[in-house]
Amino acid sequence: MKITHFLEKLDEAIPLSFAMPDDPVGLQVMSEDRELSVIAVVYELSGEIVRQVKQIGAELIVAFHPLIYPHLSSITGKNRVEQIVIDLIQERSGLYVLHTAFDAHPKGTSHLLAKGLGCTEVRPLVPLPENQEAGMGAIGSFNQAIDIHELARRLKEACKAAVVRISHKPAESDNRKILSIGILGGSGMSFYDAAIDAGVDAFITAEARYHTFHAANDKIPILDPGHAESEAFVVNGMADLIGEMVLDLNQGIRVVRINEPTNPIQYIV
Repeated sequence: MKITHFLEKLDEAIPLSFAMPDDPVGLQVMSEDRELSVIAVVYELSGEIVRQVKQIGAELIVAFHPLIYPHLSSITGKNRVEQIVIDLIQERSGLYVLHTAFDAHPKGTSHLLAKGLGCTEVRPLVPLPENQEAGMGAIGSFNQAIDIHELARRLKEACKAAVVRISHKPAESDNRKILSIGILGGSGMSFYDAAIDAGVDAFITAEARYHTFHAANDKIPILDPGHAESEAFVVNGMADLIGEMVLDLNQGIRVVRINEPTNPIQYIV
């Protein structure tokens, strides 16, 4: 099976039409439409991951984060992105990006985090008009109300986060109970109002700004474990869906998960 034929099947399983407008999803690099035997599933690309892709002989990389965003003005190898593009072309490896198409999938980014926190009855925060089971973000409920510190503890553990930032007034720390949550993995504060409208008790996302934390004290609390941390489940989630598809295709294609850390943010604790 050629790469392009496989990608047609992948688009049926994880449609690019689910993606946010202007998100650079889909095929970003392909110098040759090769026969496909190995697929590498990654969070995003680094030089080390490209070396691992070479070692396993993957003809196709399926990544969560785009490599080329929003565009390239040149390909001279002067920075990380340009050098990786050159390396991929030299290795004849294709790069296909899912990003918000996977975010919006019924088993996508926020759904996986909700399940990782022990939520039940998980559904999209903002369903897609054409598919009510898909959509951006997730709403999940707990079988029993928990306090915000227990939610933060679960979030820190599930995401393997160094720290979880919480917005709440200290006097409320022992009184605020959480039964339902909204989640938008990654940078999702633009969906905060949707979480409020949904009537949830707290909102989990990343990259919340200082003044947003102030404003949240008049609404519902925000919990922020970090961008990459909030997307901790995406490699395994994407690989599971692709693995199921590969089994159905019965083409002898191997799916390899590469969970190499790429987070550029380090914490001193």
